[in-house]
Amino acid sequence: MKCRKLLASLSLALSVLVLAGCGQTNQGAGSNTGGESQKTDLTSGVVKTYEATDMSKNPQVAQDRKDTLVIGTDAPDGVFNPLYAESAYDAYISRVMYPELMVAKKDGELENYLLESNSVSEDGLTYTFKIKKDANWSDGTPITAKDLEFSYRVIADGTYDGPSDITTGRVKVKGAKEYKEGKADTISGIKVVDDKTIDITLEEKSSSGLYVLAGLQAVPESYYGQYYKHGETDKLKETFTKPGPVSGAYKFVSYKEGQEVVLEANDKFVLGQPKIKNLVYKVTNDDTKVQMLQSGDIDITDVTVSSDNVESVEGLGFAGYQLFPTNGYGYIAFNEAKPMFKDKAVRQALATGLNRAKVVSSVYNDYAQVINVPQSKASWVYSDGKNKYDYDLEAAKKLLDDAGWKAGDDGIREKDGVKLAINFTGTSQNPVVDSILSVATEDWKELGVKFTSEKMDFTSMREKQKGGDWDMLFMAWSLVADPNDADIYKTGGSQNKTNYSNAKTDEIYNKISNELDKDKLKDLYKELYTELNEDLPYIFMYQRSDMWSYNGRVKGFNASPYEEYTYSIWKTSLE
Repeated sequence: MKCRKLLASLSLALSVLVLAGCGQTNQGAGSNTGGESQKTDLTSGVVKTYEATDMSKNPQVAQDRKDTLVIGTDAPDGVFNPLYAESAYDAYISRVMYPELMVAKKDGELENYLLESNSVSEDGLTYTFKIKKDANWSDGTPITAKDLEFSYRVIADGTYDGPSDITTGRVKVKGAKEYKEGKADTISGIKVVDDKTIDITLEEKSSSGLYVLAGLQAVPESYYGQYYKHGETDKLKETFTKPGPVSGAYKFVSYKEGQEVVLEANDKFVLGQPKIKNLVYKVTNDDTKVQMLQSGDIDITDVTVSSDNVESVEGLGFAGYQLFPTNGYGYIAFNEAKPMFKDKAVRQALATGLNRAKVVSSVYNDYAQVINVPQSKASWVYSDGKNKYDYDLEAAKKLLDDAGWKAGDDGIREKDGVKLAINFTGTSQNPVVDSILSVATEDWKELGVKFTSEKMDFTSMREKQKGGDWDMLFMAWSLVADPNDADIYKTGGSQNKTNYSNAKTDEIYNKISNELDKDKLKDLYKELYTELNEDLPYIFMYQRSDMWSYNGRVKGFNASPYEEYTYSIWKTSLE
């Protein structure tokens, strides 16, 4: 139900909905023998696993926890109603309790989770979801189509201020807008067929339809209905720290702000009895995660990838980890309202004339890779472009020469009386920004660019971007399972903040939105990435790595770029 978000710092751990971090995600598979370390193979999107080598070093405090798994987490906001959870850390917890109807596989394609089946009508407008016949809430009552209908109504309400939407954007449910505006008491496009079956009809066909509709984290009307009526959602905030009956593997027990969240196994979970009785989320931070793993106070945590952290975890002996490509990418944006950036040759020359590999390796060592398209190599739609934009100063100069950008007496290039003068904006205390500035200052000076820069906090930079008074800036996007990013790159897109416009990509996005056949979609995405690689709306910088580290007594933990560990946590066991 949720969309990709703009990211800015470097330590976030989720791929959706968070204004922070250079986007991380999770997924995993594969293992080594003998504890041999393998770095992430970012050329294929494969997950690499390092296994514990010496469990005799396992702290006693960890050994004594026979029925409890402790996960280290940054402090959640305390929003455990899945219709409202936005931060990465609230979202992890809410998904354990309230999973989506369908979830992403390793390559980003969807598979049924709480659903028995799903189908779409021949005209591509009506989706039919059938809930698993034995799916119950944790209080033993059936999960019904009425619960789904109720949950869709909440997120369509005009007073709802959570992250989901079925009234605007790429997916519009028929009648949802009228319900939002208070002109109708029900959503005409949603029909309860029987206790376990629901039909949802869209206003227009959309390749994002299944991702959005099946991304619903439904809640039971029997509990949440007492906090909601049409046009009034405020009381639902009372449920943030007192969730009702759940559909997922674990149910809520307690929450201590800034300290921990305690869950216990849901013996009514439709996929099976969780193997671990208790699940505790204990608050930690980047500075203490490895220390708490070492002391045995936590069993699992996401660790910021660095050579030091990898070495530290391997050195524990009793710990292992999984490494995989982050679901997100860093980029340098052009303000294409500026005439010089409307020239494709300038954009290509700046990319070719910047040693991106040097920037990336100086920050992430072997744990990131330069990219040339806005998609993860783990995605089922991934296709690379033909242009690699490897650092080549002479080729960059020729691009500008051929486009009429000639060096003046001061060495600065100009065309039609306009100097190639660029002011770069980045966030403070950001090592990627520092590296970009160090490399670009020299590289682009040689190219004939008058280059200046400034740093500020993220909020100020966003305000500067909104005001239009900027040339270039560094940010990052997260990625979600739905590969349709028209909101970012289509002319006038809701998240197109760089004034990028390309009639050819607009046409491709229109075709993508109206196509449901997967083979045809793959061809369309290949065409899209070929064009974006050539036209270069951004300087695409890198896709980095994520790392989940865990005590060797934890078995069956699974995470990868699209497949969150929350989907399979019920299979995880303790030795």
